[in-house]
Amino acid sequence: MDITRPTMPNAGSYSYQLEGRTANNSYKGPSEELEDKIDKMYEEINRKNKSFADPKEHIRRKYFDPTYSYYRSLDGKFHSANRMDAYNNEMRVLNEGKPYVYSVMDYAYRGYEAPSINGEIESFRRVIHERLNMDFQVSKLFEESDINIPSGISLTFRSDLYTNRISVLGKIDDNLKQRIENVLNQGNNADILSTHIGYSASSLGKSEQYSLEKSRLWSLASDIYKYTGYDMRDLEARDGSFFTKEGEDIIEKVAEGVRNATKGNTQAEQRAALGLLRSDVKYFSEKGIYKENAYTDIEFKDGHLLDVRQKYKYGVGQNGWIHDMAKEKGVDDYELSKDGIKLLSKGEPFIVPSGKIVAYQKTQKEDDLPLHRVIKKALDEFFDKIKLDIPMGTNLKIFYDKMPHKIFVYGIQSGVISDMVNSSINQNKELLDLFSQLSMVNFSKKI
Repeated sequence: MDITRPTMPNAGSYSYQLEGRTANNSYKGPSEELEDKIDKMYEEINRKNKSFADPKEHIRRKYFDPTYSYYRSLDGKFHSANRMDAYNNEMRVLNEGKPYVYSVMDYAYRGYEAPSINGEIESFRRVIHERLNMDFQVSKLFEESDINIPSGISLTFRSDLYTNRISVLGKIDDNLKQRIENVLNQGNNADILSTHIGYSASSLGKSEQYSLEKSRLWSLASDIYKYTGYDMRDLEARDGSFFTKEGEDIIEKVAEGVRNATKGNTQAEQRAALGLLRSDVKYFSEKGIYKENAYTDIEFKDGHLLDVRQKYKYGVGQNGWIHDMAKEKGVDDYELSKDGIKLLSKGEPFIVPSGKIVAYQKTQKEDDLPLHRVIKKALDEFFDKIKLDIPMGTNLKIFYDKMPHKIFVYGIQSGVISDMVNSSINQNKELLDLFSQLSMVNFSKKI
């Protein structure tokens, strides 16, 4: 598709506005496809969990009770991140939610074919995808506004740090320049384009235009302008805040807007938002605001937005490095368009050693448990069932001697009770058979 000169109906109607990122045009790459697959995987797991009388107790024992017949071995580590993620995911899905963690490893270790994904590359692809959409939207905006920019002319769109207003720089007719500025500053166009410019000229792209302090100031200035209409440059900095010419403390005016904007949030979240606001106001009141470099630039040429002064650039004709990076990292490579992605070449497969897959998938059965755990479980069941008056807190020592194939229980103060326990335990054929598999063993048991 030629996104430089799209053919649009109703040219000159001025009705079109930039949309920015929406649910309909958001990036859907391999990570999003994997999320859908993991959702379906946990739906099936959840269906099985619900077949148990107490699903929550089943899930808990499945991950944390090695004596349970459905205990999952996973990676063999009792409190590993893998175990906690899988447990939390199953619990959350049971409570009609979505998994907390979408893990390639979790998906692959359960035996599914996982895509080859690199988080950093996916972040870059998301920005490139959004750039293609913004190219399309800006071109459509100009087309419907009957604005024709001569081919080969390079313009700079400059976003003001304090108001988001867009200025146009370049060698074109002043009348055309004014028309472009008017269109770009209509409605929410300036905010949407400025957000895209700032998002592109970020630390991810290693932009020379970015700094953490500048980002903080942009966020604060945007709130002040949005909620009060004041440009920070017109305010007086003193006493740890900014004041209007009438002496009003700007933080109180902005705080009201923040409270209204966060009505649906918890009080703790509102306090956090207001605390951050006050912190930033105090910081810039004392340090001072930017007089120079109070803008962020992007170029526009032949229907495409082009990045300036940064290592990783996302514009058409600038972003070929993403394919080289995919090959270098050994991940799947895709052709990107505003409408989606198309696989160009497969990367290195996400390989998990078969032994690890077996261990991860394994649902522990009693026959697979270490013998001493099986014996301990049987002992627990034996002492739970006998109706003998053994004082709580009694520490028992239990020995087995292969000759004469007998179990000895020590530690009971009452001789009568001790004799009854020893007699009863040696009548338990299951316990004797289990102990007989070991030559000599002793256990401790606390009542």
